[in-house]
Amino acid sequence: MKKYSYNLFPKPFVVIAYILIFLSMAYILVNALIIENWHHLNLPGPIVLIIIGLIIVSFKSKIIIDIDFQYILKESSMLYLVLSKEKVAVPSNCNRIFIKQKIKRGAGYYKLVLPVSYSFKSYDMFLCSDSDIVRLINTDYSRSLRIAEFFKSHFNIEYTLE
Repeated sequence: MKKYSYNLFPKPFVVIAYILIFLSMAYILVNALIIENWHHLNLPGPIVLIIIGLIIVSFKSKIIIDIDFQYILKESSMLYLVLSKEKVAVPSNCNRIFIKQKIKRGAGYYKLVLPVSYSFKSYDMFLCSDSDIVRLINTDYSRSLRIAEFFKSHFNIEYTLE
């Protein structure tokens, strides 16, 4: 089996999460040394920031590919706990990967309070054969290219980008 693992959040978020964890732990240690009375120590804020940082750092997704290239298992986990598993059947005689750009638009949940609209690019990856197409994953541009290069290097499957 071949495995490809990646963080769900982009690298800048992961770096910010590590900084949050470090600063929160430093805050707790400095305040514990300065304040002798533990009743005045404000712990909930830094502990919440540490938990948020751990969630961002540890939320990972994994693509596990069968040796025979019969199926692909998509797995999401957080803190080494598997949150979801999805088995994707690979079309027989799969010979290419198709990556299609999609622009997503929305207005957000708080449109009545704060009129915010957004749009971002998303990339759908499809496993293609001569007779069948199966959707593999929806991700960002750089990650879709890295996953496509992984398939190209291990399974000799070319990819096209639209």
